[in-house]
Amino acid sequence: MSGDWKDILELLSLTEYHTASELANKLGVSSKTVRTRIKELDLKASKHGVRIDSKSRYGYILVEKEEGGIQRLAEDLTPEIKMPDNNEERINYLLVYLLNHNEFTKMDDLCDFLCVSRTTLQTAMKNAEEILKEYNLELERRPNYGIRIKGNEFNIRRCIGECFVKRDMLNHSMQIYSSEELERLAQEILDLTRKYKISLSEKSFENLITQIYVAAKRIKRGCAVSFGEGKEAEEKKYQTEYRFSRELALYMSEWQHVIYTKQEITYIVIYLAGIRVSGSTENENFVIREELDDLVRQMLELIYSEYRLEFRNNFNLRMSLNQHMVPFDIRMRYHIHMENPILDEIHEKYVLGYTLAETACNVLQKYYGREVTKDEVGYFAILFALALEQENIEVEKASILIICSVGRGSSQLIRYKYEKEFGKYLDTIYVCGLHELEHFDFNTVDYVFSTVPIHMEIPVPITNIGQFLERRDILKVRQVLERGQMDFLDDYYKEQQFLTDVEGETKEETIRSICDKIAEQRQLPEGFYEAVIQREKLGGTDFGNNIAMPHPYKVITKDTFIYVAVLKNKIIWNKFPVQLVFLAAISAQEDKNLPKFYEVTTSLFQMEEMVEKIIKEQKFEVLMQALRQIFYEE
Repeated sequence: MSGDWKDILELLSLTEYHTASELANKLGVSSKTVRTRIKELDLKASKHGVRIDSKSRYGYILVEKEEGGIQRLAEDLTPEIKMPDNNEERINYLLVYLLNHNEFTKMDDLCDFLCVSRTTLQTAMKNAEEILKEYNLELERRPNYGIRIKGNEFNIRRCIGECFVKRDMLNHSMQIYSSEELERLAQEILDLTRKYKISLSEKSFENLITQIYVAAKRIKRGCAVSFGEGKEAEEKKYQTEYRFSRELALYMSEWQHVIYTKQEITYIVIYLAGIRVSGSTENENFVIREELDDLVRQMLELIYSEYRLEFRNNFNLRMSLNQHMVPFDIRMRYHIHMENPILDEIHEKYVLGYTLAETACNVLQKYYGREVTKDEVGYFAILFALALEQENIEVEKASILIICSVGRGSSQLIRYKYEKEFGKYLDTIYVCGLHELEHFDFNTVDYVFSTVPIHMEIPVPITNIGQFLERRDILKVRQVLERGQMDFLDDYYKEQQFLTDVEGETKEETIRSICDKIAEQRQLPEGFYEAVIQREKLGGTDFGNNIAMPHPYKVITKDTFIYVAVLKNKIIWNKFPVQLVFLAAISAQEDKNLPKFYEVTTSLFQMEEMVEKIIKEQKFEVLMQALRQIFYEE
């Protein structure tokens, strides 16, 4: 609001009258808005000994009742600007200035604006250009004219919103927005989301407020958005978003006195459709789009090809991915960034889900021709993590033997307690005493739970528990029944497949060295090394934390095997340094333990201290100890 007052003050005069129409034309607003602002300005002016007089058919004139009153009023309307005193602040001030000036600006004027030398300005400009590149913007230079920002209006608005308004920076430099107006806009958007039953995350809600506000200010400055022909058809795909946007545009037109064209309404449609929670509108049928479903199929096919994890027939996952792809497609096509506020937690808690999402996103990067951000990978990871959890919901029922030293009556009580607590996990429950063990058929049970010490050898896993099944016993039994024993790890990790002091200065040399050592132990199919290198070309397999997990790009071996190699020296793999390599080859044979193997192994990749210990001590026992610890803690 103070920006409007200052503009009016600069146009008013002490010597001649100006009509509301004249002022409105110069400011690009309505006469009614001018009269409203003058009333507000007059109230503020009276505090400084200044009055705004009006005369019918003549207009408005300034009257200075106290000497220096107009100067004091102007200073009150112009907040004190703290000039930048470091490079980061200079970059921000430079970007703010250029983003809000369409015309060319000479270097000398920019030096004066920032109070710096040409050398200092050049440094700030170089850094500013790096930021502009993120938004597909660039600095246009013209001899004798100066520089200006070049790029489409959509990207300029993104840059202003994400770099400055959202971080509350423009308010400290050029006073081009007010927090009061943002709060008013937030309430209107909140009301509309409730009316149209559109769900937005907190971050998305904030982003929408910012972009709508920036758009209104840009429209008022004569900076219109343009998408080219055919883009207005977006309203047909997103009818709910279109009704929302049309009503919001009408509200903004009346409030901000700006005209919203069809393309400006489409701008709101695109932004809203790109950031809303997919499938959140009630009574709205979700229609699978063929081109997006084809991408989903390719993603699931790639995961199966690389990891032999079967999600291709998982209807729920396919539908979830298709729904997520609708707003994601818009974000990718229009370069809309959506921050993922729980990315670190996703990466830490859903390691396998994130790994699968990273692999699947290789399909999307190829299709859209640009990188899928880690924030976006995180959103896909949630969907894969949910699918993995649902796959583990059905627990194979087990038969158990409970060994105790009590009478028959107490044995029946124990049986009842186990049925009540673990019924969904159990098929048959047997109860016996120590004296009956010699004649018991252990082929009928999967696990033994004993309340007393056992001194004879039993061919099934034994878990020691308390007599009265206390809380700690319940947790111990449930863990065994839900996860089974961890013997499955021995099927993948073997001591002879743990390699140390492996040499190589590049990842290609390292992979070759590992393949040569594998060939000494088993026969490798022709083209195995080339298949692993081909996978590396599709995307790096380094996880950070000194870990890489190379593997062939397709099934190429009859058997599944894992070789773990500790490198003699740390090397740069793709993005990260690596010294511990897990070279995996997964066969086409069905393997129900494969998801558990991936879950435990990828969890290890995040354990910095464990990985460091394996590299330092270079012992197979240390590796297995780490894997067992992860298995039981999970």
